Amino acid sequence: MKKNFLLFLFVIGFGQLISAQEKSNDERKNVITFSVLSAALSPPRWTFGYIYKLNERYWIGSEIGYGSYHSIPVSHKPKYKINEDYQLFEIRPEFFINLSENRRVKHLISSEFFYIHHTDHLENGEYYRNDAQNFSYLYSYDEADYKRIKYGLNINYNIFIPTHKGLVFIPKVGLGVKNRNVKYSNVTNLESVDTRIFDDFMGGLENHYKKEGSSTDFNLNLNFKIAYQF
Repeated sequence: MKKNFLLFLFVIGFGQLISAQEKSNDERKNVITFSVLSAALSPPRWTFGYIYKLNERYWIGSEIGYGSYHSIPVSHKPKYKINEDYQLFEIRPEFFINLSENRRVKHLISSEFFYIHHTDHLENGEYYRNDAQNFSYLYSYDEADYKRIKYGLNINYNIFIPTHKGLVFIPKVGLGVKNRNVKYSNVTNLESVDTRIFDDFMGGLENHYKKEGSSTDFNLNLNFKIAYQF
């Protein structure tokens, strides 16, 4: 009896798999995504997402990302100054509008809210902080606890490119607004190094480590995802 029941479950499951493979791209309502750039760039994390097609025109989805010292590749740790206390969590709900209905390759506009919570324990570094007169001073330290909260809203352009047997590529580019709040605490051996003007462009991808305080600015959003639809 048990063998017959297991055989029945196998037949049902196999039938569902075949049915999913035979669906056209438009019939596949569910999409699972993996962000390639989130794992490759600083600060690294593993970001997975889910998209559901409400209908041909409107889609909804969300991504969740997590990174820690023990979860990222060894090669990333010295490259991005990742310490043992590194942790990052992010969430990105998103609403899509399909601009190219009834076409194989989809062009989508989306609005995306994002929230990032990032903490670490840093050693032998430098950062900028402003005094009461808003002058920017560069400080060095031996050790410090680091916390960054970032949130905002992006408007994105996505290309949904189906390939073979449900595999999809999704390049994305967007522009939005962000608020970033960085705080250093429990700082040891804090010393003033120099008085300089902080340059966002010269800081590059590691600006989030270099300037304490709260700031609101434009946000450039670039991503590339590998996905599977079923």
